This record gives sequence, structure tokens and C-alpha cells, in this order.
Amino acid sequence: MILKDLLKQPPVSILIQDSFSVKGRPLFLSLIHNYSKNGSSVRYFKYDSPLSSEKSEMEQLKFSWQTCIFNENQDSSRTAIESCWSSDLANNGKHLVVAIDSLSPLLLNWTVGELASALRNLQKTTAVAVVALVHGDVHDKETVQALNYIFHCHLTVRKAQGRNVCSGVLRKGSGKLVDSDEYYSITDQWEVKDVEEVVESSPNVVVDSLPKNAVPKSTFKLDLNAKEEEARSQVVLPYIRKQASSATSETSKGQIIYEAEAPDWDDEDPDDDLEI
Repeated sequence: MILKDLLKQPPVSILIQDSFSVKGRPLFLSLIHNYSKNGSSVRYFKYDSPLSSEKSEMEQLKFSWQTCIFNENQDSSRTAIESCWSSDLANNGKHLVVAIDSLSPLLLNWTVGELASALRNLQKTTAVAVVALVHGDVHDKETVQALNYIFHCHLTVRKAQGRNVCSGVLRKGSGKLVDSDEYYSITDQWEVKDVEEVVESSPNVVVDSLPKNAVPKSTFKLDLNAKEEEARSQVVLPYIRKQASSATSETSKGQIIYEAEAPDWDDEDPDDDLEI
């Protein structure tokens, strides 16, 4: 299962896609909280304007991170943001994780190609894992599909039967794609619990549930009553009667009958009409 494996070790890059109806930030914060507890050094960059509820959530997460709130008073150029990402990324023997919350404000000013180039430059010099959040209903389908090629793992959060569901697609080093749908829950201590695979039960199809003479609705009478059914069953088809008579006959072998016809000669001269 993808989500359960991500809790152990982050891949090169993770993209969490949410929507207005289902928020992906709880799963996003829980993952980076889990990586921090496992000894990773996390740098957190927040570009969404935080709500009051989100501020209280961030205060509950007591681990070392750095924030770089993106606002109109700061330099929003691509060079400045790339420099902010890559600054102070000393390894110190720890696994490095860069958390971006979220990509949506950046994609409103950047192209997907520029974002891919910035992430590639970030991971070119230092071995760092990137965990990013994006709001899927803010962008068009082409932009979201293009992000799938940039990130090695794409998680989409949704609701099913009143439970949180994470639909994940992981691209392995060999290029093979692995997908899974998993239920999950998040505790008050920001821990991902109750991860189990979604098993869709196939509906029980009863073969004999339909009537034997089921016919489509029509203005014409298409079905037969009992008397007509009996009369139809007593009809002997022509080819059956022919086969039965040939089986009882003595000359059961095949034969060819040829009757020669008299030649049809024309007594008139075909060149008569040429004489004038």
C-alpha cells in the first residue's frame, strides 16, 4: 500500500492534491510531522494565506521547521524563491525534506515548466525530498496532469462512505506505476492511523432475476401467450424435415444430376444487316 509505505520513507517527491470539499492539508502536515519524528530535517514554506484555524493547527505541531510566508511585500520572482528554497540546506547527517504549502499561488504566476525547472535545480545540488500541496479545483486539467510527470508520487484525497480515502499513484525507479486506494484517519497528535486498502465489493448479479420472456417495451405485441408458445414448438422447420427424410432414404450418398439442354442456334445471319 502506497500511503503505508510513505510513512516509512518519503520518495523523491510527493504531490498531495485536494479540493474545496476535501482538504489535503491535514494529511500534508501529518506526513511532514511523521518525517520530522523519524529524524528528518524539515523546511516548511507556506505560500497560502493562513487562516486562523490553520495557525492553531501549525502551533500544535511542535517540531523544528522554518517558515517563509509568501506575501506581496516579498520578492516573488522565481530566482528569489529558488534561492529561499535552497538556502541553509546543510545535510548534517539528516534526511532533508522541503515542504511547500502550496503550489497553487506559484502556478498562478509560473508555468508548469518553470516549476519543474525550479524543483530540478533544488534537487540537483542536494539530496532532498519535496512534499507539496496543490488545490486541484483551482487549476485546469492540463496543469494537474502535467504535475503528475514532475512528481514521483501523486496522492488525491477524497471522501467515500463518510471516510477519508487517499488515491495514490507511485512511479518507481524502473518506471513502473503502482496505484492504490486506501482509507486513513488522522489523530489529534497528527498521526496517520487506520490505513487499510479499499476493497470494492462487486454487486451480486442474480442471473434468474429477470423473467424468461423479458422483452423491451414497445407499442407492438412482442411476447407470446401459452397457446402461441405451444403452437410454435410444434412447427417443424424445413431444413429439419429435409434432413429427416434424407436420413431414412436408401440413397443417402451425395450425387450430381445433369440434364443437357438442346443448343439454341440462331438461324439468322448476323451479318445480314451489313448488306445495303
